Amino acid sequence: MGKGVDIRSFIDGRKIVSYADIMSMRESKDKRNIIAQKGGQENALASDADIVIAGGNRGGGKSFLLLMDILNDIYNPNFNALILRKERDDLTDMVNKSYGVFRDFGEYKKSKDLMSWDFKSGGSLTFSFHDGAYNDFRDRFQGREYPKIGVDEITHITFPKFKYLQTCNRNSKGIRNQIIGTCNPDPDSWVAKFIEWWIGEDGLPIKERDGKIRYCFMNGDDVGDIIWGETPEAVYEQAKSIIDTVISDNEDWRDYILSVAFIRAELDDNLALMESDPKYKARLAGQSEEQRQRDLAGNWKFKSAGDDLIKWSHMEAFYKNAFQYGDNVKRVSCDVAFDGGDNLVMWLWVGNHIQDLFVCRQDSARTVEVVKGKLMEWGVREENFTYDLNGVGQTFKGYFPKATPFNNLESVDVKMKHLYTNLKSQAAYEFAMDLIEGRISINPELLDRKYGGSKQTLREILNIERKAIRRDDSKEDKGWALIIKKMMKQIVGHSPDYIEGLFYKKIFDIKKHYRKPRGLGWL
Repeated sequence: MGKGVDIRSFIDGRKIVSYADIMSMRESKDKRNIIAQKGGQENALASDADIVIAGGNRGGGKSFLLLMDILNDIYNPNFNALILRKERDDLTDMVNKSYGVFRDFGEYKKSKDLMSWDFKSGGSLTFSFHDGAYNDFRDRFQGREYPKIGVDEITHITFPKFKYLQTCNRNSKGIRNQIIGTCNPDPDSWVAKFIEWWIGEDGLPIKERDGKIRYCFMNGDDVGDIIWGETPEAVYEQAKSIIDTVISDNEDWRDYILSVAFIRAELDDNLALMESDPKYKARLAGQSEEQRQRDLAGNWKFKSAGDDLIKWSHMEAFYKNAFQYGDNVKRVSCDVAFDGGDNLVMWLWVGNHIQDLFVCRQDSARTVEVVKGKLMEWGVREENFTYDLNGVGQTFKGYFPKATPFNNLESVDVKMKHLYTNLKSQAAYEFAMDLIEGRISINPELLDRKYGGSKQTLREILNIERKAIRRDDSKEDKGWALIIKKMMKQIVGHSPDYIEGLFYKKIFDIKKHYRKPRGLGWL
């Protein structure tokens, strides 16, 4: 912690009040325009990491925490801070907010080329921008010393400029050097790569890693060249050959290793905004699905998922399509589940027509009995039954030896290896194409029924779960890849058991065996 004002305090625009005081004010409903800091904001302000990235939901008070952080050293006469945004005009809101924080501590000065606070202690805070050519940026800050640098919307600054800022993050007065960057999730930015250890496969921050410190050596000109480790020693061992060539006898190799922390800032942390504008969250919820995932859920990988492959109009046409009986063979496709999780979903097909649906949630033994009974009731031979083999579906393997299990991770045929990443991706894509091009139909009597205790009709469920079939654009160099299950759940809101159970049926088309005509061996 710094030697200035306690950053765990709150500000009412005039004076610093204690955390205990503000708690009692809130309980007594004496708001007095209090600006609150808690959760991710407090954690970011209290972090001792050399580089802190505070990212997450829109409206999480991330910009304000850059101003609050200055209070740590506001009484230090040698303190000199810099806060950057992309363009000069972007600073207006930040400057306006700064009056509520600093007006009792100094004087704000603005000229054509300079926007800054001169503090009574002798320290200062400069507002500036980073847009423009790299050489102009470098010339503007060359030789400057800023022990504290804040970059608002750090995803907007280029990685080379961010690296150059580190050469300015220094001082000879014994003040703790630190860079704090704030941002909303941007999967296309270098920041997404920089913080990837803190982010899960589903694109959401990993709770157990929130605020945890990692160490790095900022090697190379690309964010992918950075050398990471769990300890300074682990980084040094990897970067030893580089560090040892430049280090002086009176230097410590530890000075070449930087500590980094990613801290999630959430909208609910910003008590002032939530109290003054309670409908702000609702307005964010009304945005596009992509923006909702990034602004409200704090998802860093959502853009890795392409657009919906199956559109609303395709579903409407599918519901009204003429019956597509095809080869008229009865088949069943099933998404397996037992009583501990999701619903088991069984679809009865006649050719390419969906004739019936069965949904249940039972223990494993009872589920096997029910499925066998349903196959018999529907008149479906076991070899025309498919189910997802992965996970709990393994239980079915010994009970349905003649069935055609669907292995999600199975490789595609060698002829298809450049088109799809795996069998599940191929089945999902080909099912979507069949639906879009009118080769699948459904019994309309099923659509307005509710199954498995759901409050939604089948029509409503399918309209939502269609969104689960979309491309993972991060794997576009490997063929068409279906997004992972965790991301499906993020997009749909639940496990898409109904739509998955439907596209498993494609296994019968994909695995058609070529039968060599008899007698050709004599030719």
